[in-house]
Amino acid sequence: MTTKYLKLFPKPLLDDLVAGRWLPVIGAGMSLNAKLPTGKSIPLWAKLGESLGEDLADFSPTGTLDAISAFQHEFGRSKLIERLIEILHVKDAQPGRAHDAFCAIPFDIACTTNFDFLLERQYERAPGYVYTVVDEEQLSVNGAPAGTLLLKLHGDLRHPSRLVVTEEDYDAFLTRYPLIATYLANLLITKTAVFVGYSLDDPDFRQIWNIVTGRLGRTRRMAYAIMVDAGSSEIARFERRGVKIINLPGPKSRYGDTLAEAFAELHAHWRDNVISASKVTEEEPLRELLLPRGAQTRLCFFSIAVDRLSIYRSEVFPYVQALGFVPVTADDVISPGDNVNAKIDALIDRSAVMVVEPTTQHTRAELRMAITRRGRTMLSGAALPRLKTIIVGSDPSIAQEEFSSADIFYITGENSANDPAHLAKELSNLLSHISDNLGLGQDQEPQRLLSQGEGRAAVISAMTLLETRLRQVIQTLPAMVTSNIQGRYRATSLRMLLEDASSQELIPYEQQRLIEGWMRLRNEIVHSGKEVNPAKAKEVVNGVRDVLHQLPLPPWSQNAN
Repeated sequence: MTTKYLKLFPKPLLDDLVAGRWLPVIGAGMSLNAKLPTGKSIPLWAKLGESLGEDLADFSPTGTLDAISAFQHEFGRSKLIERLIEILHVKDAQPGRAHDAFCAIPFDIACTTNFDFLLERQYERAPGYVYTVVDEEQLSVNGAPAGTLLLKLHGDLRHPSRLVVTEEDYDAFLTRYPLIATYLANLLITKTAVFVGYSLDDPDFRQIWNIVTGRLGRTRRMAYAIMVDAGSSEIARFERRGVKIINLPGPKSRYGDTLAEAFAELHAHWRDNVISASKVTEEEPLRELLLPRGAQTRLCFFSIAVDRLSIYRSEVFPYVQALGFVPVTADDVISPGDNVNAKIDALIDRSAVMVVEPTTQHTRAELRMAITRRGRTMLSGAALPRLKTIIVGSDPSIAQEEFSSADIFYITGENSANDPAHLAKELSNLLSHISDNLGLGQDQEPQRLLSQGEGRAAVISAMTLLETRLRQVIQTLPAMVTSNIQGRYRATSLRMLLEDASSQELIPYEQQRLIEGWMRLRNEIVHSGKEVNPAKAKEVVNGVRDVLHQLPLPPWSQNAN
């Protein structure tokens, strides 16, 4: 993926992103990219003060905060709220491109000082789940285990008494809401603040940064602010206060579009790197996840309630493996900081198929992530296949309006969830069909990766293809079926498969020795990150292709032909 803005972000900051240590703090500038009816616009901070000042007879406010405070003194809190709703176009404003791209990034927590509801509206459209925190008593509730916690530091227009908007509100903030201030300071002990949509004249920014500085002093982490076309004097003023500027090039007239493009690049960077920074506990998923983003994987991601996983592992996964897929769950990946959002986002992005039982808050959120994902990102000029999603034990209406019939399948009925044998049979039928459509039994993918210079990925892909074909062929041989040991091939190693293939005279002894060498190379690639020269990668890929051509096809493939 060609990037334009990613190079402007320091490596330590990008490392913090992948490790789940960003704390984005969204200010009023972000709302400037909102979608509004023709002729309407979101006012800047100064313009907001001017609009309120026009309603004040015989009074000239010295600034926006002064105007807001005077308006409340003159007309009361309720009238101030009504006027702010009107000026900020709260009823009409809809999230723009920048909101869309930002909310797609799987942050576990985000903060905002905005009074509007643009972030909430976008999160409701976007994958996942948002838990909005306005009052201090909400802090003790673990409300967003499968989504994003949105901390509204200064309240919002639905909670007039909680709103921090006048001079009195700002002055009393620490006294009235000490837990909010302490919670923010605690987050900033381990996370890096990244401000979006702030200026030094913004009282929200000044107060937040005063809290951080007052609570942490010299031990505070470096903070960053993302800006577009910032001037040198503005950059210097921020940096004197310990805030580094990420200055995105481009005209201010493209502010929202520039932010959206930068957020999209950050999201792609996170997806590309979160798996390599994670610990994958199972061998086969590790191999698939080491393939570059854009390669066709065999991953089948299972989004299942915890109390159902043991049934799937014992009764369903063996059939999935026999068909050439690699089952994986969120429990198989331990991501940095254990950011659940990030690893789920990455697993869905890298999987060929997703199987989900939408029976819990977690699995329903993960289904929404799949449904809203429309199609895979364009990479290298080619569109990747859409994620195939199998919904188990649910009314088809849950997603039929969101997904085309080619992308989504249903296993419904009373037995779908309660009878493991029935479920395994239904899944096998669907996955067999999907496997044929994806071409998982063919050797084009290793050749494609080889032609693109992805030697390590080509070797992994070729060896996985060989292992899958050997398992499929050997477990259907009459000798293996009659000896009643067919079941062990569901989880046996490639070395054992080779031994049995040799005993059945499917692979000559000399070729077996070659394959064992390829296996050692594959294992070194997976576990030590060894590079492979192009000639060696070509030898493995072409050698595997020759072995595949001499092996018999599985019975179902012969019938299909």
